[in-house]
Amino acid sequence: MLRRRSVRNPRTLAAPVPAIPFAAATVALLVLTGCGGEPVDAATPAPHGSAAFGRDRAALVLTAFDQADSAASVAGDVEALRTQEVSPSLDLSIAAVRRAEYNQRPQPSFQHINPAFAVPPGEPSCFLATATLRLTGSELAPTDVSQFVRGADGQWKLSHNVQVTQPSLVVARSLDGRPATAGGAALDETSRRALAAEVFARSIGSTTGNRSLVASSPLLDGQFAGGWEVYGQQLAGVGGAVRRTMDRAEWSDCAVAVPTGTLTFLTIHATDTLRPAPGGPATVRLEPQSPDLIATGHRTAVSGKSIRVTRVETFALLVPAQTVGTSVLGLNDTALTVTAG
Repeated sequence: MLRRRSVRNPRTLAAPVPAIPFAAATVALLVLTGCGGEPVDAATPAPHGSAAFGRDRAALVLTAFDQADSAASVAGDVEALRTQEVSPSLDLSIAAVRRAEYNQRPQPSFQHINPAFAVPPGEPSCFLATATLRLTGSELAPTDVSQFVRGADGQWKLSHNVQVTQPSLVVARSLDGRPATAGGAALDETSRRALAAEVFARSIGSTTGNRSLVASSPLLDGQFAGGWEVYGQQLAGVGGAVRRTMDRAEWSDCAVAVPTGTLTFLTIHATDTLRPAPGGPATVRLEPQSPDLIATGHRTAVSGKSIRVTRVETFALLVPAQTVGTSVLGLNDTALTVTAG
């Protein structure tokens, strides 16, 4: 049976990165009452002529999201999740639902408390938020950083969500009240390409030769790259081999300049190709207990002359002004599809 380490969904009870809880709680309400007692949908744009979108309206979006998305997560309701999230966050949430079903254990409800926001000026199409997560039944209180995006229909949905490591809490909170930059203009194209290539290489225990671009990280170089190494060793033990390639890299719509650099999200789409090792068996096989099969909803083993696993990886990064020494604040990873060839 082949297993591989994976970074769990940011709202699962077994999340590996504990954080120091912040004080004060935000009451989560799906529908808030406006003047005259009429309900106000927090996710819709304000009427023409009202105050520009800022922290208060971002907080309404977050509280509405908490109520609806938490209920959908607990119920394992994928269609309801689709009304609250878009990829890559949605991909991770669907995988978490499948893991919960496989383990026959519902996910805990959650609530963001003491949130902080970075909002672009005017009527933005995205904003960033950080908060402590209160998870029902858990003593853990992790801190996450999220991006919300507004669709053409005016509805706000979660697009990115990553738990940050405890040493990164100060960086995450430093976004509070700062104007975010929309449109991916925070980093130049050359820097984006170089950083994406090095982050991907480091995630599989390699480098592009420009190792100074990304600071050494127990999370990236230890847990993530270490898990990849173990996976390869397990495959080798049964006569198989795996190669991971990067298909494309995407940067978040919003970024924010904080005192120590630029906080932004990098999403990498990758493909794992599993094949028999030279001199090994004719086929390669993934057992039903494989985390990648569980995440993609398979209930039986998959085998073939080759197996392709597409996946999505999300990284929260702090990029210094000179790019060198970029820090990985947190990351997520999940398989999307598994196909035998």
